[in-house]
Amino acid sequence: MFWRRALSVVVLVPLVLLIIYWGNWLYLLLVSIAVVMMQVEYCRLAQHFTEKMNPVMPVLLTGAFCLFAYFLPTLTETVSASTVIFSFFIFVFIYVFAESIFRGKVAGELLAATLKLTGILTIGWALGYHLTLLRNAEPDGREFIFLLAGIIWCSDTGAYLVGRAFGKHKLGTPVSPRKTVEGTIGGLVIGTLTSFVLSVILLNGTLTWVNAIFIGLLLSVLGQLGDLSASLMKRTAGVKDSGQVIPGHGGFIDRCDSLIFSTPVLYYYLELTGNLG
Repeated sequence: MFWRRALSVVVLVPLVLLIIYWGNWLYLLLVSIAVVMMQVEYCRLAQHFTEKMNPVMPVLLTGAFCLFAYFLPTLTETVSASTVIFSFFIFVFIYVFAESIFRGKVAGELLAATLKLTGILTIGWALGYHLTLLRNAEPDGREFIFLLAGIIWCSDTGAYLVGRAFGKHKLGTPVSPRKTVEGTIGGLVIGTLTSFVLSVILLNGTLTWVNAIFIGLLLSVLGQLGDLSASLMKRTAGVKDSGQVIPGHGGFIDRCDSLIFSTPVLYYYLELTGNLG
């Protein structure tokens, strides 16, 4: 299992980093494919809680969030960005509840609507929209995506390796009983150090060392929270992985769950602190 995971990393990571570097439509395509596949996996998991959910509209709406972020400069030439995105939010809410109302059933429809809305907003808006928005931010969008990816990947890997080598005390959550306190602390430390190093290399003069350390610690915590949140749904559904697309890593949700909370928080933190440009 470890070698399959390592081989996947060796093959995929350079390709992903190259696409992040290029940006533009190729990056949009990468993010769109990732979130669309996550939405398909999510709908499949949701079938364990309610009757079969047709993934077509959730997938289309998820991809639409990425397109909105990409074309936001054009869309906001005549109206404000908040008007554009909140109008789309209203459309999503209306669609989700209207579909349930006119299905001719009552039992289980509120749960189905809630699950559908959760999937569209967490995967489409929280992740897809903000990944695209952050990369297109000038002048340091590319560097911020590298920072985000580096913190999350190194924190995840650090938690896994430290937990395997030194883990003795269980984290104490039935959601992921194999996680340990040592692994969690290791992930936080390595993620924070990664943030500091990458900030010095990529964002020297943009982020202070205090900001870099705080971002590293914050995103490492949120990354592990995202991972545990995905584990909660998978464990409730009685499955180990969300899919089998990536050898040794499972599905797209398994690989990208740590980004769901960390991406929007990084974007708005940078906005609030005036570091986004």
